[in-house]
Amino acid sequence: MSATQPVRLLSVVIVAVVVVVGIRGILNGLSFDGDPLDRHHGGAPRDATAVDAHRTRGTVAYVLDGDTIQVTTRSGRSVRVRFLGISAPEIPHPGKAGECYGYPATRHLKQLLPVGTHVVLMSDPTQENADVYGRVLRYVEAGGRDVGAAQISAGSAAARDSARPVLRHLRYARLENRARGQRLGMWSACS
Repeated sequence: MSATQPVRLLSVVIVAVVVVVGIRGILNGLSFDGDPLDRHHGGAPRDATAVDAHRTRGTVAYVLDGDTIQVTTRSGRSVRVRFLGISAPEIPHPGKAGECYGYPATRHLKQLLPVGTHVVLMSDPTQENADVYGRVLRYVEAGGRDVGAAQISAGSAAARDSARPVLRHLRYARLENRARGQRLGMWSACS
């Protein structure tokens, strides 16, 4: 018994779609969950907060402000990354005034992450993949160092609290309390 021509045509179309989607996924390095980053699992997690986290390697293209960077992933994708768990003072934006210590916080991050620095972006399974502005939400590590923690320790950012705290929140809050107590960075300049 042979299939009718419409059934045969539909079968060919379905096979073609599956092949195109598969090839696109291979060429673009996309996973089917729509993650805009390349997912490289570079060995076992280093700490308890890394359980179920996805790691992506990239290079810093530039620093936008004290808690946001532009990264080029290994596959050449350009991604804007908002640090998880920290909040740095804002620099001026069109229609919005800057906050006290916005420029020094940005300068400090530029010192920590000069253009060309190799970074590892790590997700947090308790958080969304991206924010309302389309920025990818990740912890950022360089040379094995938690860069968000370094920003907080220098007084260039605060631990960011939210309805669903990040896995590193308690550690970040302790670092903020220490920086406040020592009146580092914004904790002395903006009081």
